[in-house]
Amino acid sequence: MRHLRHRTARPGAALALTAAVSLVLAACGGADDAEEPAATGSSESSGSAPAEQVTVQAGVIPVVDVAVLYLGQEQGFFEDRGITLNFNTGQGGAALVPSVVSGDYQFAFSNVISVMQAREQGLPLQIIAPAASSTGDPDFGINSIMVIDPAIQDAGDLAGRRIGVNTLNNLSEVMAKVAVEAAGGDPESVQLVELSFPDQVTALSAGDIDAFVCAEPFCSIAEDAGARVIANPYDDLAPGEQIASSAYFSTEQAIAEDPDLFARLQEAIAESQEYAQENPDEIRAQLPNFTTLDPALIETLRLPQFNGTVTGDELAALADASVQFGVLTEEPDLDQVVWTPGD
Repeated sequence: MRHLRHRTARPGAALALTAAVSLVLAACGGADDAEEPAATGSSESSGSAPAEQVTVQAGVIPVVDVAVLYLGQEQGFFEDRGITLNFNTGQGGAALVPSVVSGDYQFAFSNVISVMQAREQGLPLQIIAPAASSTGDPDFGINSIMVIDPAIQDAGDLAGRRIGVNTLNNLSEVMAKVAVEAAGGDPESVQLVELSFPDQVTALSAGDIDAFVCAEPFCSIAEDAGARVIANPYDDLAPGEQIASSAYFSTEQAIAEDPDLFARLQEAIAESQEYAQENPDEIRAQLPNFTTLDPALIETLRLPQFNGTVTGDELAALADASVQFGVLTEEPDLDQVVWTPGD
């Protein structure tokens, strides 16, 4: 069995768990949506200096992944391409979809499975850029499986047990089942319990669930309360590879109406991602700008991989697993899921 890296729980951490979760719940709540009206426009070309700045409405949620956009705006990567981002904060990626479909927002954030599901339901969404990706490091993953019970040694031991997921029939469910199957357990025997991330941490500590599929900052909070990582599902899915778990999306219609704008957006996001990967402290420094996370917690958060590009082929393993476990009904056309300029 591979032993995964984890921090030793601090004395008294469990007693502070409820307070910590309450603080993070407040931190992850939606902020007031910005009221500046949308404005779009094209420059001469993505390779030349834009004639004028245009304001692009971006739908985001207050998670680590989107700090890249704030950092890129601060560094001038969007301004260099004639773009000013206006951030509109929602409660979740699904809540942002109607505003993108209606044209109120030019693009928004979501996990990649939700984009595939939307296309399966007839919504013409396309990924324009990656947001966060798995690390490719088996000992330092995202969406890890965490437990407290010492009797649970690997994900195979979770067969027949209760696993917390933030949303049924979505990314966390796929990750849980991938990990259980990879460790030799029956993925269909697990009992999935839908809970918000803060409630998952509390339920794990209370013994109401046996494990949960974590996302930061709740991975770090759970570790401080005595939980440990037993599996990193992305490494089980595609060992050593970096797979986009979240992305920025728009609609086929919006992209077709102004491909130059989206090409410039794609370039600016890619430069922001590359800068973020090389400067993790600057990503951490952005978090107080759109969350109320405790500074000490910010310093210890696991950061995802920030890659500048994503391809349909990169998402194949995740799409296959989604079909296998019934989260998608059929294999998506990944060349259509991801937009490439010139297509």
